[in-house]
Amino acid sequence: MKKFNWEKWPKYNKNHAKAVNEVIVSNQLFAADKVRKFEKAYSNYIGSKYVLGLGNATQGLQLSLHALGIGYGDEVIVTPYSWISSASCVLMQGAIPIFVDIEPESFGISPKSLERAITKKTKAVILVHMFGYPAKVKEISEICKKYSINLIEDASHAHGGKFKNQNLGTFGDISVFSLHQRKALPVGDGGIICTNKKKIFDDIYQMRSFGHKKLSYNYRMTEFAGALGLECLKNLDKENLIRRENHNFLAENLNNSIFRVIEPIKDSYAVYYSNLIEIDLPLKKQKDLLSYANSANLLLKRTWQPLNKNPSFMRENMNNNYAPWDNHYENFEEPNTLNLPISEEYQEKRLFELDCHPLITKKEIKEATEFLKSF
Repeated sequence: MKKFNWEKWPKYNKNHAKAVNEVIVSNQLFAADKVRKFEKAYSNYIGSKYVLGLGNATQGLQLSLHALGIGYGDEVIVTPYSWISSASCVLMQGAIPIFVDIEPESFGISPKSLERAITKKTKAVILVHMFGYPAKVKEISEICKKYSINLIEDASHAHGGKFKNQNLGTFGDISVFSLHQRKALPVGDGGIICTNKKKIFDDIYQMRSFGHKKLSYNYRMTEFAGALGLECLKNLDKENLIRRENHNFLAENLNNSIFRVIEPIKDSYAVYYSNLIEIDLPLKKQKDLLSYANSANLLLKRTWQPLNKNPSFMRENMNNNYAPWDNHYENFEEPNTLNLPISEEYQEKRLFELDCHPLITKKEIKEATEFLKSF
């Protein structure tokens, strides 16, 4: 059987090494000049007035909720299709995550499901641009404005993505980006918060570091992350173009009656942190296909299971600090009992991913598509 040599992302070079060595030589390792320069560069790149570097995106999501005054008994509407921190950050603030269904085009929050879920306790929405595919952010931002609800964009997968030529991460009150090693802007670990609101910026700036009169945390970015971020940002647009070319090539060569490479919604500029593929096979055959691909070192994998079924959100696994509905929300419905048909159909039965990042060649993609179709 053929064995693929699917190179891992990222691959650092001498310029990255030089940037890190400059930090070592400076003898200044925690947040200082490199972080400030990176914040300024990202502010210019995305078009947000204020940008703050952090230790990771989970910290950014928690601080965003904190800066918006969200706490015990408040509701935050979230998606079931994301990494856990998009909803666990709500529990970290003692608030209530309200899961609503996704829609089958962008696989982001369904605007209709969102509007039906709004109550007098709803204080914010956390929208996620999954895998660099823009969600229906314009519709969702208009709903949030209609009900005077704050919008947080979790754009962890979407550096450089756009909707109607507007940068993802500039539609909401706050946006958060991840700089984890797997992301398109990989610094090892790190996060960015972007906002145009001075008060939000001031609050998060104070909460980011110990030593202020109000409650604050040790959530600073390191100089290493700032230095790598500056270097990686130089190549981001060029690498995103390669991601887009690889996506198109994958679709041209894989699409048939069984495999469908997911395309982004109209008027969007997707950046393909990974490539979503819908596979129309019975579950047993899907399992066999995964074994077939993985035995050849081709890292096709199922995407995330519905987040509302994660044990972390079950009442029985909560202690008093993280079970806000016990005292504030008598009619709270256990997340794993929710009826979210689109999430269940696609996440559990149809959606897979294949990471065709900039280090993967078209020759490798062509061989991979032929291999998958041969199954």
